[in-house]
Amino acid sequence: MITEINETIKVGAIFGDSKKKLKPVWFIWSGQKYLVQEITYVWTERLGKAVIHNFAVTDGVNLFSISYNTDTLVWILHSIETDS
Repeated sequence: MITEINETIKVGAIFGDSKKKLKPVWFIWSGQKYLVQEITYVWTERLGKAVIHNFAVTDGVNLFSISYNTDTLVWILHSIETDS
């Protein structure tokens, strides 16, 4: 089941040696910290002058869709996919 969230989140991320390498390692949503076990898909899109880095990540149980906006410097949790 997919649940739409669309809320800002705090994210711990690693910025690699190239500006194109961005890797979220954990995020906090509703007071709970989720560790990113795997990044399953990555894609980039443009929204005006902003570049949006999108990630599908899993904590080992759920699949999350998150994004980072290079213009506003804001991370968004878009949705959660669960088994139930």
